[in-house]
Amino acid sequence: MKNTSKLVLALTLGLFVAGCSSESKPAVASSSSDKPVQSAKTSSVKKALPVGEIISTKTNNPNIAYKMANKRVKFYRSLREFGTKGGVYADYISEKGDTIGIDKIITTTKGVYYHVVRYTVSEAHGFEGKKKPDSLGYVGGQALRPFKTIKSEWTYAHKQPYYVADPNSHRIWNRPAYTEAYTYITHVFDRLTTQQLYATKELITHKNLHYVYLETAKGRKLGWVYKARHTLIAGKYRDPGEQLLKLKKHEHLVTKVQSKKSTKNRVGVNDSLSLQQRAYLVKNRKNQIVRVLIISMDNRPIKIYFRNGRAVKVKTYKYRRTLWRSTTNKKKLRSKYLVQHVGSYLSVDATRSLFYSIKNKKLVRVETLGFDGYGYVVVYRNGHVKFVTGGEGDSITYSINDYK
Repeated sequence: MKNTSKLVLALTLGLFVAGCSSESKPAVASSSSDKPVQSAKTSSVKKALPVGEIISTKTNNPNIAYKMANKRVKFYRSLREFGTKGGVYADYISEKGDTIGIDKIITTTKGVYYHVVRYTVSEAHGFEGKKKPDSLGYVGGQALRPFKTIKSEWTYAHKQPYYVADPNSHRIWNRPAYTEAYTYITHVFDRLTTQQLYATKELITHKNLHYVYLETAKGRKLGWVYKARHTLIAGKYRDPGEQLLKLKKHEHLVTKVQSKKSTKNRVGVNDSLSLQQRAYLVKNRKNQIVRVLIISMDNRPIKIYFRNGRAVKVKTYKYRRTLWRSTTNKKKLRSKYLVQHVGSYLSVDATRSLFYSIKNKKLVRVETLGFDGYGYVVVYRNGHVKFVTGGEGDSITYSINDYK
């Protein structure tokens, strides 16, 4: 009887323990699986944008210009930061006067928003080529007003002939600076100074500046350049030797041109380093040099008169080939003669002529002293001519192949 009671008690305890064990395991499993489920549920919930839900996004032409509509305009780094103090990227004060383009239009449940860019000129005054305009971030749809960068533009009934005077002051652009979202230099005048050019179009910017669109005589499209008298001369191209040197009887003309390789084929921001310098030598019946016309690195003519192997007069011309300065000073013509525009060294190169004794093989050396580099022409008494172009070591220059 006792054994029977013990057996019943043992079975009862076994069933009770087994039941407790089977009930405790699901409880542990349940508590460990609840946490990942809750975490996944939390991470799937996205924080709503302050601008509302995005309905559509489309690209837009940034070359359609705008200005800020009022002084309260703010630009934000992202739509998620829109309207927040910490999300402000720029405002009216920082962008006052800038022209703006819209490159993206975003429509949301709360309205229309724009991603905008600042009208930008390529770095180094236009010499860094085609890139992208600077981003200004996002702005509300009511923050901008339309603006015209071009007042008028027209095509000539007949193309207008021009040739180059000053190759340094202005370059050729894809569009006038700041009239499109990104403007940059497409060509320079270094290798165009002896060519006939034609203007086919003209425009007036919102600042009342006139630009003309140029192409070569063969129809190669170049781009837009500021219509300045010191940059372009209206009319058919005239060779400076024929224009400024009048040959007498028994005189003959010898023309020397710097090779392209000798120029180093570089383009400077401030100088025409790839311009091929020229020397026109007028000789008498004894084959003596009596006059020299030098076309310097900045395309200005310098004419020097000689008698019995000595310089007796120097005429320095302006870019438009009209007389600027003249001297017969014997002291200067025995050593050196410098002409320059004081205070304008960044835009107008200085010119220095060095003279030698009649015992020296050299007759004269004409130097062009620029900001990015220099050029000089050495004329020897036997008619030999040496051309040199060099750049300043710390000046940024570019390959002529990208701008010719």
